[in-house]
Amino acid sequence: MERGSRADGKEGCGTAWMLRFRVPDTEGVFFSMEEEGERFLLEYREGILKAVIRFSARPEPVTLAGICRPGNEAVLNFTGFRLELLTEGALADEDWTIGRVDIAGICGRGKGLELRPELGRCLIREEREESFTGIQGWKPEGKNVHLGDCMPFYHDGTFHLFYLFDRRGHKSKWGLGAHQWAHVASRDLVHWTQYPLAIGIDDEAEGSICTGSVIFHEGIYYAFYAVRMCDGSPAKLTAALSQDGIHFQKSHRVFALQPPYDGASARDPKVIRDENGVFHMFVTTSLLQGEESRGCLAHLISGDLVSWEPVEPLVVLDISDQPECSDYFRLGNLYYLIYSNFGTARYFFSENPFGPWQAPDENVVAEHSYRVPKAAGWKNGRILFAGFYVDPDVDYGGTVRFYEAAARKDGSLEFLPVPEMVEEK
Repeated sequence: MERGSRADGKEGCGTAWMLRFRVPDTEGVFFSMEEEGERFLLEYREGILKAVIRFSARPEPVTLAGICRPGNEAVLNFTGFRLELLTEGALADEDWTIGRVDIAGICGRGKGLELRPELGRCLIREEREESFTGIQGWKPEGKNVHLGDCMPFYHDGTFHLFYLFDRRGHKSKWGLGAHQWAHVASRDLVHWTQYPLAIGIDDEAEGSICTGSVIFHEGIYYAFYAVRMCDGSPAKLTAALSQDGIHFQKSHRVFALQPPYDGASARDPKVIRDENGVFHMFVTTSLLQGEESRGCLAHLISGDLVSWEPVEPLVVLDISDQPECSDYFRLGNLYYLIYSNFGTARYFFSENPFGPWQAPDENVVAEHSYRVPKAAGWKNGRILFAGFYVDPDVDYGGTVRFYEAAARKDGSLEFLPVPEMVEEK
């Protein structure tokens, strides 16, 4: 991070502030203020620094915590939509906020350590690329950090893994998730580079940058996704664009499903291009027929990745549960469709691009506990799946796991270890 940078543009929106202090030698609460709905508390116990602060939009306060030692420098850093806790210059914890807080008034009226906030300024995060090996069972480092829905993508010799960066097992931002697209990539499946966030939250109205897919066309990478909104309004379907597959810019072009689809629940856009150059998008939603609601994958087509026209749905289920995080690929002479219901991912195949679909006797992708796996090609026509296993301390998010899919003669799939990713015993 760059110290003392002035907040401008969206990074701060004129409401930024930062608060520097030293961790005391004695344990206990060393600053507190609570009156008329305002609350701010700083506490140090058993090597853990905790900050509790209430923002105007919600009654429940935001709580950040980090490991530190007496005498360490700590900073509470507010960018206008994100609150960060740093200890000795390193990010310890963060959460994404809604509303404002009168930090100067609170510090002036509180009891304990004398605190003087710096108003209109915040630290600007500088993310760097990092290299590592051993992707199986991996997740990013950090307190309360987990890896969520995976969105693998292959292009021009590079295997990209976009995934939802998660803190607190979907409980950040008052349970909205505050997910963002993170990114690692490899050219040999052994050596990986961890890049800065691909698509992040930069507006407090965004509750979560949700699952989607990436497609490359005419020199541009298109990342399609849905945005969960903080005000409870329907999620917005949109896209971000990139020329290098690393740095994405939000297009701010929003589109929505129309009746008879339930536009409010639309999410998880999967975009492909067929043999004739037509783009297809599959969207998780419900088909509304009178009082009946049936889970389905809406199907839209486009010639330019901007304007989308609905056609007959790809799949309509006999149940109300919606088919989540769909995926689609061709292997040999068959087309495969994947989606998840009730936490289990299943696959289907067809001799035709868009069905009708068949299900083998056992069509679970790898195993029942393998969460929302999606597939991407690899060299020599190989198909690799990436999904996650949930960490035992949370309800959502965990570590990544890859499998390679091999087709049997009857169209069913076998899920095998990836040779390049064999783990040492």
